[in-house]
Amino acid sequence: MDIGESLRLFYVSTHFKMTQILNVDIIDNDKGGHEDLLFSIPDLIGDRSFDTYYFCLAVEPIETIDDIKNAVSQLLQFWLGKIAESKNGETIYLPIDFSDQYTGCLKVQNKDKHLILTYGFSRREGYAVDPLNPENYYKEINDFQADSEKQLTVDQDVFISALDRQIQKLKTVTT
Repeated sequence: MDIGESLRLFYVSTHFKMTQILNVDIIDNDKGGHEDLLFSIPDLIGDRSFDTYYFCLAVEPIETIDDIKNAVSQLLQFWLGKIAESKNGETIYLPIDFSDQYTGCLKVQNKDKHLILTYGFSRREGYAVDPLNPENYYKEINDFQADSEKQLTVDQDVFISALDRQIQKLKTVTT
């Protein structure tokens, strides 16, 4: 294989990974706000399903699935803002799994415009966090426990772009 072919394969591989770095979907599964938020960071935690129950409570009354999608997009917009504002050396916690006994979250460490992502949880209960604006969460977590030792390092601008794509996808009206 010559250098041109190697560079082309590297570009295709890198492009694929960047466009697939994050996926967020809401499904209508008739489970009353349970296991209907599909979340994936393939190189970090793979496919997970979380509950939108606390999102639903935050935006009642729910008329369509688009109301839930918009609520989740608000959370991702919060993430985007906090990541964009984060400074070198800063660590923030971005909740995504709001459960009765805990919150699942991303630990995000900013190192020279590269984000080191770790998935784990805090024992802070999901009902104690506003899923639309977790201002009282993102800097206050002091009991984070990683699910595994796995970490993913990604360029800050690449992750912000991936978040923006997911926000736009969720805001698209489906009903």
